[in-house]
Amino acid sequence: MKELFKEMTGFVGSSVTAACCLGVPAVVGAFGAFGLGFLINDFILFPLFFGFIGFTLWVLYRSTRTRAAMTPFWVGVVGAGAAAVGLFVHPSLVWIGLGTLLAGSVWGTWTRRGRSAAYDAQQRSP
Repeated sequence: MKELFKEMTGFVGSSVTAACCLGVPAVVGAFGAFGLGFLINDFILFPLFFGFIGFTLWVLYRSTRTRAAMTPFWVGVVGAGAAAVGLFVHPSLVWIGLGTLLAGSVWGTWTRRGRSAAYDAQQRSP
């Protein structure tokens, strides 16, 4: 459960910083309302965005390397790359990339739970 919390923390952070970078009015207004308007600067937001993306990929890598299947991690890498390129190319590519990164995280969590349940069942049988 801690791994899922870490993955979702990175994903939410990435989504919020991407929304600020892209100028989504609701997020920019919320930052201003909470007195965080000084953060709405690309000089601050780009490193935050890439930091959150890196954190999400690091947690996803750590959670998938213990198993033989690294496919969810590679799906996350593709999504992170698309989100990073999308900041400079087209805003919809950012959201597609973040959705792909989320899909990789959910897939990694789902396979981890499935494998642990199968492992527990195997250990209980004589």
